[in-house]
Amino acid sequence: MTRKLILFCLVLAAGALVFFGLNSKRFSSSSAHKTLTVYCAAGLKRPVEELAAQYEKEFGVQVSLQFGGTGTLLAQLRVASQGDLFLAADEGAMDEAQKLKVIREVIPVALQHPVIVVARGNPKNIHTITDLERPDVRLALTNPEAASIGKITQRLLGARWTALASKAIVMKPSVTEVAADAKLGTVDATLIWDSLMPQHPELEMIRVPELSHHEEKACAAVLTSANSPDEALKFARYLVALDRGAAVFQRHGFLPAGSRAN
Repeated sequence: MTRKLILFCLVLAAGALVFFGLNSKRFSSSSAHKTLTVYCAAGLKRPVEELAAQYEKEFGVQVSLQFGGTGTLLAQLRVASQGDLFLAADEGAMDEAQKLKVIREVIPVALQHPVIVVARGNPKNIHTITDLERPDVRLALTNPEAASIGKITQRLLGARWTALASKAIVMKPSVTEVAADAKLGTVDATLIWDSLMPQHPELEMIRVPELSHHEEKACAAVLTSANSPDEALKFARYLVALDRGAAVFQRHGFLPAGSRAN
């Protein structure tokens, strides 16, 4: 009788271990951190990196960031059909993404304007688009197929952009790369978004009417491939919340989408 009781207790204990073990796995699985994959235009890198880390700390959701030129990222999304959120530097990219049916909701994030940038002090005395055509000016441009700033300035300048492209000594796939070239002094001038200026105190901005009157919205959009579209939308809204993302974007020199320059 004692032996049967011992055997019964052992079976009961084994069952309890299995039960609690399975429930422990179920609990740990349900509490595991979610991960969002975000494709982000290179020019938005600094504020978005800060906000991704902040979001993970607040909500326990890991944000995996993939950076590149807007056009490059859009091409990747068309082929890969994966990811949760797309952050583009221009509205035209979002229009194209909608035509490709790779995005859902679109939320404006920040306002940007194209400008000429040169080394501080403007040693080459550059003040106009025409000055960029001078033979003594080393010019860098971005590939319009890869970067929004290249696509927008090409559209705004038309034939003049073609002339500039033919004399540019280098053409890069992202706005951050041409800004870095200007900062290092390997080129005398380039075209970037004004929102990047606070990141480059060594550079000086020149506004010209052919470019700077044009305003472009950087936007966030939930991808149709999102594994957790609700979580992706929550992060997108976090990026523009006045006391969260908007404040961080503004600190990094961006004009939040709900604002207007004076």
